Amino acid sequence: MAQTPAFIQTIVTSTRIRLARNLAAYPFPEKLDEKLAGEIVYLVERSLKELDEFEKQDMGKLTREEATLLQEQHLISPALIRRKGLAAAFLSADKSTSVMVNEEDHLREQYIYKGFDLYKAYERISAIDEGLGANLDFAYDNKLGYLTACPSNLGTGMRASVMMFLPALAKSNELKEFLPTLKAGGLTVRGVFGEGTAAEGYAYQVSNERTLGQSEGDILDQMVRMTMTLCDLELRAREKMLQEQKIPLKDECLRAYGTLTNCATLPLKELTAGMVNVKLGVALGFFKARNVQDLNDFIANMRPASFRLENGLRGASEYDCDLMRAEIVHKVLPELVVRVD
Repeated sequence: MAQTPAFIQTIVTSTRIRLARNLAAYPFPEKLDEKLAGEIVYLVERSLKELDEFEKQDMGKLTREEATLLQEQHLISPALIRRKGLAAAFLSADKSTSVMVNEEDHLREQYIYKGFDLYKAYERISAIDEGLGANLDFAYDNKLGYLTACPSNLGTGMRASVMMFLPALAKSNELKEFLPTLKAGGLTVRGVFGEGTAAEGYAYQVSNERTLGQSEGDILDQMVRMTMTLCDLELRAREKMLQEQKIPLKDECLRAYGTLTNCATLPLKELTAGMVNVKLGVALGFFKARNVQDLNDFIANMRPASFRLENGLRGASEYDCDLMRAEIVHKVLPELVVRVD
């Protein structure tokens, strides 16, 4: 994040590159039985051991809370959780890289970079992909490229995405108006956890839809251009908000901060609504975040499963969670965000 321009830090939360791959000798995951699914997990595990240390997560052995935690961390998808005993995930020690096995495709390799750098993210996951490809026979056609369970992933099999905080564009409805332009450019906007999920706190995942007929470089270049366009539009929309609604917006953001740092109990719903306004306050210059990424991490760690498991609250009542949440936010938030007078 240190090399990312300050204005982008308040807009782009993270960058992700995901590659879809399948093994030539096996049917797609929907047609796998338990034996064949297990063989694929074994082959992937053996290949990964030659590249780096990865922690194996067997979907059939995780509790619901443990699986939800991995989903909240964007390491696995809801679809992988539903595959249960047929699926597994392999996670790097720093949790930046994950390889999902037997989701929609045999392999879904992904690398997440905190900040904005699509090229670095591609470089990292491409190295893993090349290592796996040296040991595994990927299904590939000279005309169609990588063969995938869904035709929309044919070709490169690559999804490049950026997670963006776009409150001004969302509030002004300009994001909705810009969607046709994105679609015409082969891009799409989804919710926080990908396809079929809703936006959360003005956070949107922007990614490419086209994978066939374009090279990886073409996709990355297009994503960078469109991300910068969205950043520019968001900044203009924020300036307009300040010109037209500065005092009401400042009052709303300051009240949210005051409530979050001065309450005895803090339900999750109230925390979520309050932190959206704190982030908005940072974006509009009412607050200064000492480190934007630390603030984003703090918010992410407040998600239900993350919060319970990280704070020893497994099985605790909602009231006990509300008490602990208020105590933590009261202590930590002032260390992350300060008011700009």
